[in-house]
Amino acid sequence: MPESESVERLSTHVLDIATGRPADGVPVVLVRAADQAVLGRGTTDADGRVARLNDEPIPPGDVTLTFDVEHYVARTHGTVFHPRITVHVRLDGRRSHYHLPVLAGPFSHTTYLGS
Repeated sequence: MPESESVERLSTHVLDIATGRPADGVPVVLVRAADQAVLGRGTTDADGRVARLNDEPIPPGDVTLTFDVEHYVARTHGTVFHPRITVHVRLDGRRSHYHLPVLAGPFSHTTYLGS
C-alpha cells in the first residue's frame, strides 16, 4: 500500500435524485474536524459540481463537508426537511484526489466515494 500523503484535491457533486438533475448554486464548506479550521469553500456550478474545495493540500485526517441545500431545495421542491447536509469523512491520504458526490432529494440524501 502507498504511504499516506496530503490530499491535493477534494471535489464534490450534488445530484437531485427527485428531478434527476444537478443541484446548482449549493454552497459547500470544507472543515478540518480536529480544530474546525475552514479548509475551503465553493458553490456548485450548473453541472452540480465543485471541482476543487480545498485551497491548500489537506493532511490525512477527518474532515466535514457541509452542503447548505436549503435555498436550492426550497426553490426546486417548495419544502425543506434537510436544510443542510453534513458529511464527515476520514481522508487516509492514499489518494491524491477524493471525489465525494451527494445524492439529495427533498426528504433524503446519501453519499459515496467517487472516482
